[in-house]
Amino acid sequence: MPGPSPIPAPTAQSTRDRDAASSCYNCRRRRLRCDRSRPSCRKCWVAGVECLGYGTVLRWANGPALRGNLVAQLSSVSVSGFLSISPALRDPLVNGLNQRARHYLHHFATAVCRDLVSIDQHDQNPFRAILPLAVEFDFLEAIIVATGAMHLATLHGYQDQPVGRRELIDALVAKDKAIRLLRCAVDRMTPANQAMVLAATVFLINLDLIDSGKGSWQVHIDAASKLMSSLHGPAPPRLDGSLMSLVDAIAADCLTYRVLGSAISGFVVESWAEHDLADLFSVLKRAEPYSYHCCPPGVLQITLSASRLCSGHGGETNAQTRIDIARSLLQLARSLDVLEWVYNIRGLSAHDDLDVRVSLASAHRATACLYIVLAVPEAAEGSVSAAMLVQEVLGHLANVPIDHVLLKGTVWPTFVAGAQTDDLSQREWCIERMHGVWATNPWICPWGYVRTAIEMLHRLWEARDREPAGRRKTNWLQQLKSMRDKCLIV
Repeated sequence: MPGPSPIPAPTAQSTRDRDAASSCYNCRRRRLRCDRSRPSCRKCWVAGVECLGYGTVLRWANGPALRGNLVAQLSSVSVSGFLSISPALRDPLVNGLNQRARHYLHHFATAVCRDLVSIDQHDQNPFRAILPLAVEFDFLEAIIVATGAMHLATLHGYQDQPVGRRELIDALVAKDKAIRLLRCAVDRMTPANQAMVLAATVFLINLDLIDSGKGSWQVHIDAASKLMSSLHGPAPPRLDGSLMSLVDAIAADCLTYRVLGSAISGFVVESWAEHDLADLFSVLKRAEPYSYHCCPPGVLQITLSASRLCSGHGGETNAQTRIDIARSLLQLARSLDVLEWVYNIRGLSAHDDLDVRVSLASAHRATACLYIVLAVPEAAEGSVSAAMLVQEVLGHLANVPIDHVLLKGTVWPTFVAGAQTDDLSQREWCIERMHGVWATNPWICPWGYVRTAIEMLHRLWEARDREPAGRRKTNWLQQLKSMRDKCLIV
């Protein structure tokens, strides 16, 4: 069965069609070749400087000062006088930070925060609300610096530059500092710092994802789960609007990580009781405008239930009961109206692409169905088969242009469908798409877990292709769950 061919991006939506007509101001001034991508040049992003855009840059000027006697007066002023900045005029956010730490903080604000949302709206990105809080909470400052440094290190790796050894060392040092400070904060937990401790804990998971998707993410998810139960309990702390949006976005990411992490790793977090789940999943509803996964909350709930069946934690030992539950989950997933869900998301950007959101949500729904069939193979009946569902997932993914900003939300469905297929053209197509997220998409998301997912696909395919012809193929999902080295793929 041939793999689906990626359809060309619609003219109105293609990133390349929206390239600027000229180089950005910084590239013109530095005489560099600009990639002209919008909303900002990637060369500026990689360099850690603010892109000043493609239009005319307005600068303060004093007409007479540019000519005549005043020019001579200005030329006689010591250069050091212009470089000396009063400490009182510095941003308190960067006071006490060295130049490299400031660079990492800026990179976090411009690049990492953009990766964490579907479409970046500078004034409505909830993750940027964490930056001013770093002044008050030292563990937040350390984790922000560590995340920015690790992101730069992996970015250099994607560009085939020499490994960002300095950035990697800085990231590990800052991470160690953040963990030490976080332990002290946990020992002195108060309602005032509880939300910030949760934020730092979830960013430790993000740090593992940026690095490789391996590491201690299970421990961090377990700790964050317990904190979320407290924050969304019967007496949650009072938070202002921007801080509440930040906590919702962070909690939604944690919940998504927990569901998808348990789906393929076999890792089960026991700290959430059943009565907590309804409250916790309501967080996903509030965070819908920001989530780059574009996955309906109902799909995540179904995936969590199917994961419990697969892991033997569903509380049912009877085989027929497991099959019946799996078939009811399949029916529930099929009944979800993703079109209605997308068009009822509140707070989306005016520049959002609803058609692509629908395709991505449909891919997640079909992936949940495929996962159910893999978790309980006996549940497949009639026209429902793993091969049919793989084709359905890839068909929806093909409607997400490879140069689209939402391509970063396709990693999970691409991995699940790719791991299942034996078709060589479909395998190649899946690798091309995941490599697009990692390296070639204009909105590159150089998170190490994407590279790990690509490596895992190759290992799964090699193991399956070595099996004798005619022998029943190994269930790759069970194979992954039994591995000692647990990876987080989202």
